[in-house]
Amino acid sequence: MGAWGFGPFENDSALDFAGDLGDLPPESVVPALAAAMRDAATSDEYLEVDDIGNALAAACLVAGRVDPSVMTDPNGKDHLETLAFEADPELRRLARAAFARAFMPHDNEWYDLWDEAEALDKVRAAHEPYLLALGPAD
Repeated sequence: MGAWGFGPFENDSALDFAGDLGDLPPESVVPALAAAMRDAATSDEYLEVDDIGNALAAACLVAGRVDPSVMTDPNGKDHLETLAFEADPELRRLARAAFARAFMPHDNEWYDLWDEAEALDKVRAAHEPYLLALGPAD
């Protein structure tokens, strides 16, 4: 895992995912965000680190659209500013589901790596503001 910090945009896969979103036609951004979050949240299979990293990047972009003040990471902020999308109730629901799945230990390489590094508390703290920005489930 090419990570240099605990936040959602402090790893290679998340930045690649966000960069790829910027290369899409505007009408494809929401489907790509939704797919990344849905694929991770609903998978019955082993999730690799990039699967969760992409889902969390998508979820944090959605959270940043809901509340721009939560996006303090300069990389995430730059990507958010280039993307045109609305954080509708379905995207917010998928984002909350992606957060929930990310922090489940079952069949989750991302979780396992942070757990082995004894850094889950730091990772959770770095992601919590984004989850809170999404608001309660509808």
